[in-house]
Amino acid sequence: MKPGIQIRANSKFRVQVRRNGIYQSKTFGSIRAAEDWQRVVEGKATAEEIVDQKTAKRTTLAKACAWMIGGNHVGLGANAKNTVSKLRYWQESRFANWSLPAIHDWDLIEWRRDVLDEDQAEDGATAGPDALCSPQTVIHRLNTLSKLIQTWGRAHQIVMVNPVSRGVRPSRPDGRTRRLQTGEEYRLINAARKSSRYWLRAAIAISIETCMRQSELGGLNWERVNLSGSYPYADLPKTKNDRPRRVPLSRRAVAALRLLKKQQCWPQNGKVLPVETSRGIIHAFRDAVDEADFPDLRWHDLRHEGISRLFELTDLRDNEIMSITGHLTPAMLTRYTHLRSDRLATRLRGGRHNRHAA
Repeated sequence: MKPGIQIRANSKFRVQVRRNGIYQSKTFGSIRAAEDWQRVVEGKATAEEIVDQKTAKRTTLAKACAWMIGGNHVGLGANAKNTVSKLRYWQESRFANWSLPAIHDWDLIEWRRDVLDEDQAEDGATAGPDALCSPQTVIHRLNTLSKLIQTWGRAHQIVMVNPVSRGVRPSRPDGRTRRLQTGEEYRLINAARKSSRYWLRAAIAISIETCMRQSELGGLNWERVNLSGSYPYADLPKTKNDRPRRVPLSRRAVAALRLLKKQQCWPQNGKVLPVETSRGIIHAFRDAVDEADFPDLRWHDLRHEGISRLFELTDLRDNEIMSITGHLTPAMLTRYTHLRSDRLATRLRGGRHNRHAA
């Protein structure tokens, strides 16, 4: 019998552990339970805890994904659906039948090299475990894998080596800077007029005027749109950042929404645009763009155009623009601040002149 374990009455085993000035004791009904507890407590006290990896070795990545999806570990936020989608990706990936401890950072780096397409934009990523995807999509998928490893290890009280270590994620791509050039907006509206989707022309105008994201516009309901009164607006209860916001509507946006109301002749179900999912907007836009000459123009560029115009054509403060666009921090708008450089230079010259005059 190991030192520190004593036989007590009624076939009980008492364990006493003294380490680093701390005393602990506990009584067990079997010698095996007593020895196991002694080994764990002494290991923690000396930082030599023995970790049983059998459970982790028996768990494949696919099983861990299913555990997280089915066990209410994803949450109920706006990003829950996206998280489940990325977990489904890993369930079908080349690592699906690998045990969790068998996945290393070098394996993920090799996977990243195989699937990474640095020329693709985020909305251009294709589905499938072996399809090329953008750097941003790779980062999102790796972030989900990292969260899975951490959540599973914590729930099973097993120390896991997270394979999504430093250097595995690709560099985050710079934000797109594509703007509508002179005459392009007029040609784009004309191209939308020729589209079989009667709503596309209005959707383009609303996107530029409100800076709504694709998913926000695709999920917008009429009950949350107020076109009357002095200050028309649209309420967005669910956004990418899981925070509701109220978007003011310009005269052009109001006119576009009223046009949609007149044109609608389908079972609305309360939605502003007749699309099953927001991807329907992308498909309609691509069809219209493919018929005309718009080099490298994507739907998300319309939001970028709208935000750029807020900086160029208004005196709104950064926090006011954030309330319209749905950005969480001023740092996210840093890429737009140069658009006001001329105005800042004018104010600076005026301030210097006033100081010299004083």
